[in-house]
Amino acid sequence: MLFKTRKKTKFISKVFNFLWPRKGWRRIIKYGSLRLKRLPGSPHNIALGFTFGVVAALTPLFGLHFFIGITLAWMFRVSIVASLLGNFVGNPWTFPFICIVNYKIGEFFFSTGDKININMSLVSNELYLLWNSFYKLCIEFNYMEALNYFNELKLMPSMMMGSFFSIILVGFPCYFISRFLITNYRNKIKLFKQRQKV
Repeated sequence: MLFKTRKKTKFISKVFNFLWPRKGWRRIIKYGSLRLKRLPGSPHNIALGFTFGVVAALTPLFGLHFFIGITLAWMFRVSIVASLLGNFVGNPWTFPFICIVNYKIGEFFFSTGDKININMSLVSNELYLLWNSFYKLCIEFNYMEALNYFNELKLMPSMMMGSFFSIILVGFPCYFISRFLITNYRNKIKLFKQRQKV
C-alpha cells in the first residue's frame, strides 16, 4: 500500500511515542505554533479559538476537554481547529501540575479541612462520582441521589473553584499573546511577499 511504513510499530512504542515523542517536544511545539499561525481566519478568531482550547484543558473535567473546547468555539463562531490545538496544552505531562495548582488555589476558597493526598485513583474516583451525580440529576431527575453523590466529592469542588481562577490568570494572556504572534507572523509574510514582487 502507498505511504505505508515497512515496519509495523508496536502498541507499546506507540504509547511511548505519545508520552515522549521520538522527534522531541521542541519540534512538536514548533510544528503546532506554525500550524496555528497558518490557519485560515482572522487573528482574533484563531487566538480566541486557541484560548478556548487552553481554557478547556485547565478544567478538571477530564475526558470532556475536547468537547468543551469545540462547544465554546462553535458558540462564539471562532476557529474549532485552533481550539483543538489549544487542547493539547492539557497532556499527560501537564495534567498532574494543572490538578495540583487548581486544588491549591481552590483550597483558599473551598476547604474541607481534611488533608488530601492527590493521586490518580482519587481523581478517577472523583470523576466517577461527578458523572454519577450528573447522570442522576440530568437523566433520571433524581435530585436526592445526585446530591448524595455530590456530597461525597472531596477533591473536585476545590479543583473546580481553583480552575476558575487559573482560567482567568492563563486565558487573558494566552489570547493576547497568541493574537500578537499570529498578527506578527502574517505581517512578516506580507512584507516578504511585497519584497519578492519588487
